Amino acid sequence: MPHIVRFSDLERTWTTHRAREPGFMRWLVTWVGGPAGHINTNPGVALESTRCAIGLMCLPRAQRQSGKHIHSITEIYVVLEGMLEGFDASGHLHRAGPLDCTAIPAGCPHGVRNCGTDDVMLVWVHDGIEADGVSAYFPDDHPFGDVPAIEVVHHADLLPEAATSSRQWVAGLAGTPDPHQPGTGFNPRVAIGITVLEPGRCTPIAPMEITRFYLVTQGEAIVDLRAGTATLARLDGIQFAAGEPIALRNGGPASLSLLWVDCPAN
Repeated sequence: MPHIVRFSDLERTWTTHRAREPGFMRWLVTWVGGPAGHINTNPGVALESTRCAIGLMCLPRAQRQSGKHIHSITEIYVVLEGMLEGFDASGHLHRAGPLDCTAIPAGCPHGVRNCGTDDVMLVWVHDGIEADGVSAYFPDDHPFGDVPAIEVVHHADLLPEAATSSRQWVAGLAGTPDPHQPGTGFNPRVAIGITVLEPGRCTPIAPMEITRFYLVTQGEAIVDLRAGTATLARLDGIQFAAGEPIALRNGGPASLSLLWVDCPAN
């Protein structure tokens, strides 16, 4: 059976570094997290994985992350709302707006700030699970040596597939980036994209060889379950296990946008 995680069931947490201090305030929720002792802000509600983590960060207006920090895994941001400015160890700046994607390699010092007039809402994806306390925080003036570069994939540079209006920011799991998606990044552990369904349309009904997590970012989705159907609202998520047929359809009068994350089965 597919597993649904409703946004209304996720309690917002303010436990990241200095997250309750004015100027650095931000909250998180987690749809898919690691087991006990690993990053998972909503244990007992979030789905548990040993392969990846998926959550949401809200960075209100005029707020930023404190200093720079490093993860042991690749961290990928997809901006849903607002304007985000990121910076790396060399002070190089990059900006990302709605549906732009930022990929931060493991070991790359980084931080972000809200550079717009609206709250920033972004989905974060980890291409592995990270133990609590492993990520390290440093002040802005901390010196760093050579570090891997941050990659930005802009939504406007991606070409949709006509059949389902799908676009992919990060290709992965096998092969190379899709030649029909110029600018697409590559990650061997996860793939991330978005599918837009017009009213009355549905996803292809076929089992996949990987685990897929869908997040509703706009509109209303209907999923067929053994006991009937369920409706998913904005920021509700659902996970389909490898080999499980996927059946999601647009249940509303407006376009349905689905952000999806693929990763190997546990």
